[in-house]
Amino acid sequence: MDYITISEMAEKWNISERMIRRYCIDGRIEGTIFKDNAWMLPENAKKPTRRTREAAKLPILVKKLQRQRTKKIYHGLYDYIQVNICYSSNRLASNRLLLTQVEEVYRKGKVSTGFEPIKVDDLIEAYNHFACVSYIIDTAAARISQSYIRKLHTMLCYGTMAERKLQFHPGEYRRDACTLGKTRTTPPKNINSQMNALIAEYESLDKVELAQILDFHVRFERIRPFADGNGRIGRLLMFKECPRHEITPFILDDKRRTEYLKGIREWDMDKTTLFTPCLEAQARFQAQIDLQKLQEYAQRYKPADKKEER
Repeated sequence: MDYITISEMAEKWNISERMIRRYCIDGRIEGTIFKDNAWMLPENAKKPTRRTREAAKLPILVKKLQRQRTKKIYHGLYDYIQVNICYSSNRLASNRLLLTQVEEVYRKGKVSTGFEPIKVDDLIEAYNHFACVSYIIDTAAARISQSYIRKLHTMLCYGTMAERKLQFHPGEYRRDACTLGKTRTTPPKNINSQMNALIAEYESLDKVELAQILDFHVRFERIRPFADGNGRIGRLLMFKECPRHEITPFILDDKRRTEYLKGIREWDMDKTTLFTPCLEAQARFQAQIDLQKLQEYAQRYKPADKKEER
């Protein structure tokens, strides 16, 4: 397949480079590659159609998170998500940072070592994860595509030891066979076609509920398109898709790792194994949303301090 630059495609389609860059970020041009800090587009890519205002409408929860980020509202829901999803998802992937350390990295840009040495990759992965969460919030209304997933993977794995040693290139599908536990995953030569089929089927659904999001996640993990970071990418996509389809998002508990992996293995036979930790996580997240609402209400209607009478 032949690729061209954004400027070349802008001239071909007679639109601005800024618009094409926006299409790439939103994952609306199939087959794009983000490499060496630049987008490369298939020469025969189809020009996306302009979206209506209704189609581009952001979920209420996402608007709230963007507002908290812009206004730098500390200890709000946005901060809660950044710290907890970074800790839990990376912990599920064997990152050893403690919750207090993740919070310190997020808020202060430094970390106390404690009694155990800290791997450089653990810190890089935490910083990268913060950027990924910010990105999925900004693109919550975007359709899933291969280019979107590859962009997310590039952000997640940029600067890690494996990349520096050229063990793999972030954003590129793996070239070697691998397993998920004892289960064989998709052969490298079939990854692109299976990802295309998975995304096309998912995006063609008339209605998406939690079951469909979990099914997408399971099938994505079984394909295992990347050499590293598949679980974290899959969990980021689940979190992104929930508000897009007006579903309460959730942050999986890292202590339920065994049940979570078992749920992926047994999804075809028994869906309750995976549903259970996800529904529990949903309930915790909804409780956090409700707590934030109460705190905002109390702050808004806080009575003025009465002056002492003389």
